[in-house]
Amino acid sequence: MKSGQSLKWLKSLGVLLFAASLYSPSAYASVEEGYLPLRSMLEQSGARVTWEQSSQTAFFTLHNGASGSVTIGSSEYKFEGTTVKLNGRIQLISDATYVPPGLIELVLSRLSAGQPPESTQPAQPDKERPRLAEVTADGETESVDSGDDAADDPAIWLHPEDSSKSRIIATNKGGGILVYDLFGKQVQSYELGKMNNIDVRYGFPLNGKKIDIAAATNRSANTVDVFAIVPETGELKSITSQPIQPAMKEVYGFSLYHSLKTDKFYALVLGKDGEFEQIELIPGTDGITGKRVRDFKVSSQAEGIVADDEYAIIYLAEEDKAIWKVGAEPGSGSKPEASVDDVNSSHLTADIEGLTLYYAADGKGYLLASSQGSSTYAVYERQGNNRYLGSFGIKDGAIDGTSETDGIDVLGFGLGDAYPNGIFVAQDDENIDNGTAVNQNFKIVAWDKLAKSFKNPLLVDNGIDPRQLVNRRK
Repeated sequence: MKSGQSLKWLKSLGVLLFAASLYSPSAYASVEEGYLPLRSMLEQSGARVTWEQSSQTAFFTLHNGASGSVTIGSSEYKFEGTTVKLNGRIQLISDATYVPPGLIELVLSRLSAGQPPESTQPAQPDKERPRLAEVTADGETESVDSGDDAADDPAIWLHPEDSSKSRIIATNKGGGILVYDLFGKQVQSYELGKMNNIDVRYGFPLNGKKIDIAAATNRSANTVDVFAIVPETGELKSITSQPIQPAMKEVYGFSLYHSLKTDKFYALVLGKDGEFEQIELIPGTDGITGKRVRDFKVSSQAEGIVADDEYAIIYLAEEDKAIWKVGAEPGSGSKPEASVDDVNSSHLTADIEGLTLYYAADGKGYLLASSQGSSTYAVYERQGNNRYLGSFGIKDGAIDGTSETDGIDVLGFGLGDAYPNGIFVAQDDENIDNGTAVNQNFKIVAWDKLAKSFKNPLLVDNGIDPRQLVNRRK
């Protein structure tokens, strides 16, 4: 930031802090002395504030990327992975979040204490500040039929002959699976139960043919449901010959893994209590059955999970803790091998939710993670130790931005004239249409635009066909 800009910004912050010190709640009934409205005070400083109805939590992200949250009824707040005590409880009054005296000043002081919003110098020596890029959505799907927290996880399916006819297959926790075209129009709907997470793979051997499959966790039946994808239309046909029932109490997170070493396919299932099960999908004349080949447990709830078929690695997100890394083959062990990143860094704010992989040539590419608490997405290298590269957010434009995202997916392969360099798809917790909150949906961003939004642009490689991945496991 230039010195003149810095001085102007600090003067503005000073005015805001002074206003907070003089703010009188007398015009608001039932507001305790000294309490301030969180959203209106922070947004004046350029911060972004979002609301999660299900948990009664307000999440905020400051101009410099630092983030935190407050929950109604709690006497604590979270900031940059640290829990701090307050001198009173967070209150919800007339649909507004009010916070105890001193909290606004403390939060905003993180911007003024030698750390202007656009500075790249860490506020603490052991924390790298996120390099936040911002993009607007290029498209969005139609809203899901169900209200409240219903839309959850998208998976992009590549049409085998005409990539412009590819589909976004997504879960609706209110009752099923939805299929959209690349313009966001719903073309199929399947009422199957409370479907949570979904994934696709190509080349599954069934009755002498290689077929594309989609599979998802069904929380109503506590099963893994597997479908053949009809290549001409993208329609789904159930192909499980008997229910695939994991041992866990409640199925939750999900991914598929195709071993390029053995040509076997696996369902990777996470439970609400941190359970992990790897289930081999076995083809038969009557359809698919499942056989559990590995299980272990992390210490708390985990949902986001993705498998890198080329490197035979699984990444899973323990929501309040870290992104873990473990070998994908059944004999790879019973505990995570390493942590990619955690909520004690400034890159991730709980909950850590959806994970996805961008494949590029020569084994390059990216791991992307939804940092739900900050309504941003962290990007890491696919190779080696998964070096952190930066974060981005989807802001309001002609289409509203995203907030508190659950599931995400990305595909770099060219998808016709509309998206010649692929797309990134993200669930949107608060979908706004003409200023009014409507049912949730999924936002679509052109990958090349997203890649160019970074100070050091990300790779753009539209030639990696997910049907032709290469075994890179050493």
